[in-house]
Amino acid sequence: MQRTLLVAAVTSAFAMPALAQVPAEIQIYGRVNVSAERIETDNSTVNQSNYELIDNSSRVGIRGNKELTPGLKAIFQIESNVGLDDGGQTWSSRDSFAGLQGAFGTFRAGRTIGPVYYATYDYISMHNHDTGTSSDALLNGTVVGFQGFMNNTIWYTSPKIGPITIDAAFSLLDETRTAGQDQPRHIGLVASYDTGPLHAALSYANTQDSAVLGAGSDATAWTIGGAYDFKFMVLGALWEMADTEVGGVSIDSDYWRIAAMFPFGQHELHVNYGLVDADNDLGAKQWTLGYNYNITKTTKVYAFYTMVDNDNNGSFVMNSASTITPAPGAQFTSIAVGLRHNF
Repeated sequence: MQRTLLVAAVTSAFAMPALAQVPAEIQIYGRVNVSAERIETDNSTVNQSNYELIDNSSRVGIRGNKELTPGLKAIFQIESNVGLDDGGQTWSSRDSFAGLQGAFGTFRAGRTIGPVYYATYDYISMHNHDTGTSSDALLNGTVVGFQGFMNNTIWYTSPKIGPITIDAAFSLLDETRTAGQDQPRHIGLVASYDTGPLHAALSYANTQDSAVLGAGSDATAWTIGGAYDFKFMVLGALWEMADTEVGGVSIDSDYWRIAAMFPFGQHELHVNYGLVDADNDLGAKQWTLGYNYNITKTTKVYAFYTMVDNDNNGSFVMNSASTITPAPGAQFTSIAVGLRHNF
């Protein structure tokens, strides 16, 4: 599900002299999200059970715009991770860019996780904003350039053409290259359709010469997905068809996910299931049952149970859990309670 960013104007007490000189609208926004979890690892090199506090992608960001001429704006955003569990944080580690916005659309240049991820995978992950141990562990790495947030990215978003929007992103991935290796690069293309309660998207992602896969690697994924709001239920789904070539060997996979949210009053019930069917028994399953209680529009308490269960040779790993020891065929589970506040 698209992330709702609730923002507030920076007060005069917060404003610094350098910002005060800029005739721009400045906003500060963010999310704090932490959970207490019991995490188990089975069928791995080390089977273990641990209690942990997990930060679920807490963040803080500043964004602004300045009108250059009528109909043309300069825009910027600086968004950073905030580690509530261990104090770790990195300035501009998330979506951070400078750009231009006008009747022609929006150009951004900087760092981003990319339009392919936001249009499908993130959109249907409704129970915890695709964060923490219950986030999507099964998407093909080419969707996010095998990096997550990608450096050296140019991203264009078209104006709406009726209900349709086009996104195109190109990243020269900032990775160390070996002798004879071409520069790693990523392309993401998305066509989105939005009308009333329906969001649908078709996307293409390609990453070549990724440092994760090695020189000469070529990974491609086509994904179709979206969500429909029936009022009594929000239903989302996706289908990803991926091909990964490394060292002359090609691995094909199909990935399906379905997610449902049932809202009633201040309560939400969530069901989320994903399945990867891959060559050579390299697939996996993931499922989550969740409950959210909305104290206010910006603050929730929640609980969930989630599992990542690999096939015999699968090596998908539950995200955000520091104690995980990955191994082919491993199974990971977590039971969690948490608090999330958007501002």
